[in-house]
Amino acid sequence: MAFVTESGFRHPNQRVVFRQIRLEGTITRRQLAQTTDLSFQTIANIVSELVDMELVVSDGLVNQSSGKRAESLKINPDGLYAVGILLGRSGFEANLIDLLGHSKRRIVRSLSSLQPDDTLRVIADVVRDLVTTTNVSRERFAGVGIASPGPIDFRIGAISQPPNFPGWSFVPLQQRLEDMLGCSVSLIKDSHAAALAEIWALNTDAPSSMLYVYISAGIGGALVIDNRLWSGFLGNAGEIGHVVVGDGPKCDCGRQGCLEACWSLDTAARKMQVTVEELINLLTNRVSPYWDDWINGVPLLARAVVDVVNVLEPEVVLIGGEYRSHICSELVSPLNDALQREGFVHNLRPIIVRLATVERAASIGAGLMELSSALTSVVGTKGVVGLEI
Repeated sequence: MAFVTESGFRHPNQRVVFRQIRLEGTITRRQLAQTTDLSFQTIANIVSELVDMELVVSDGLVNQSSGKRAESLKINPDGLYAVGILLGRSGFEANLIDLLGHSKRRIVRSLSSLQPDDTLRVIADVVRDLVTTTNVSRERFAGVGIASPGPIDFRIGAISQPPNFPGWSFVPLQQRLEDMLGCSVSLIKDSHAAALAEIWALNTDAPSSMLYVYISAGIGGALVIDNRLWSGFLGNAGEIGHVVVGDGPKCDCGRQGCLEACWSLDTAARKMQVTVEELINLLTNRVSPYWDDWINGVPLLARAVVDVVNVLEPEVVLIGGEYRSHICSELVSPLNDALQREGFVHNLRPIIVRLATVERAASIGAGLMELSSALTSVVGTKGVVGLEI
C-alpha cells in the first residue's frame, strides 16, 4: 500500500485522472481515455496506481455500447481524511471530512476567551479527538485546514488582526498547530473555503466563474475565475465588504463608507443594541423593526455586487455563509431585482444570484483544501495564486 500523504500524486496525469473520476462519480477506463485524451494503456497504468494508493475503488461491472461489460471506477471516500476548522469570534467548528467532502463527525466549541494560546490548545485537542474516535490511520490523515476571517497571510500562515479578535496580531497559527499536532496545517480565508466547498459539491454543474458573497458577522467574498479559486497575493481576494457604497461611518480598514461598515450583521447589531446571535434570531422570525431595517439596507449590498460584476463579469453570483439557512435566502430576490436593472451587461445577460447549497461550507472547504494540498504535494496554498478546483 502506498502512503498517500508522503508524496501525493507523483505526476500530473495522476491528478488529471483522479479529478475526472471525482467529477464523473463513476466512469470506466475506456471513458477516461476518451475524456482525458490519454491512451488506454496510460489510463490503465494510472488507475492501477490510484487503486494501489486506495484512492480509487471498483464500483462493479457496467454495460458498454459495444455490448461488453467493463469495470466502473469511483473515488474511495475512505482513501483520505482531513479536519476542517472554521474559526469564529466566539469559538470554532471542526469537521472531519472524507475524500468526497462528506462530513463524518462535527464538533462545535464555544470559548469564553478567544486568546490565541488557549484557542490553539483546544483546537489541537479537538482534532486529536476527531481522528482517534473515528479510527483514522495516520497514513490516511492529510492534515488540518483552518478557515479564518481575514485579513490573513497564507505565505506565513498567520492571521492579521481580524475585527473582534483581540490579541490575534500576526499569530503564526499554521506553524504552531503543525508543531502541536505533527501534521500538515494550512490556512484559508473563510469566504474562500466556503466557495471551494460549493464548487466541489456542484461538481460538473459548477460555473466556470462566480462571485461568492459570504454572510457572517461581517461580509466577505470569494472569486472563482476559469475554474480556479482566486486567492490573491496574501489570500484575501474578493473582499466585497470593503467596497465603498456611499457616505457612511469609518470602517475598520480605515476607509469611509465601506459596505461592511454601512450594512452587516455586526453593524446592525451594534446599532440595535443586541448581540449578533440575538439579531439572527430576530431576523429569522422577521421581527419588526429589526427585519425592516435589515432588508432596507439590501440595496447597499446590491451596489457592491454590481461593482464587482462590472469588473469581473462572472457567470453567476452565489450568496451563502454562516447564516445561509437563516437569512441568506431572503436576500436572493432583491439582489436579482437590482442586477436586472443595473450593471454594464444587464441588457445582454443579467447576472443571476442564487442561494449557495452547502451548509457549514467554510469548515468543509478548509478540509477540502488540505485534501487537495496533500494530493498535489502543495502545503496549503503557499506560493499558489489560484487554487484549482
